Amino acid sequence: MVAALTIGTDGRVSACSVTTSSGNSDLDDTTCRIAKRSVKFSPAKDQNGNPISSSYTLPVHWVLPKE
Repeated sequence: MVAALTIGTDGRVSACSVTTSSGNSDLDDTTCRIAKRSVKFSPAKDQNGNPISSSYTLPVHWVLPKE
């Protein structure tokens, strides 16, 4: 699956959308929930060194345990 993240000026994920689904809506939703809660980036900066919003493409490969 692939998620498109928007990174705010504080380096936190401010938005997440699934661009290529895993085929399981629970896994897709969980990916965005985890990204918004736990992922932190160094914010992008403009030519003057000021933090700016940016985007990031996050590929995810879920592996479910065998029962």
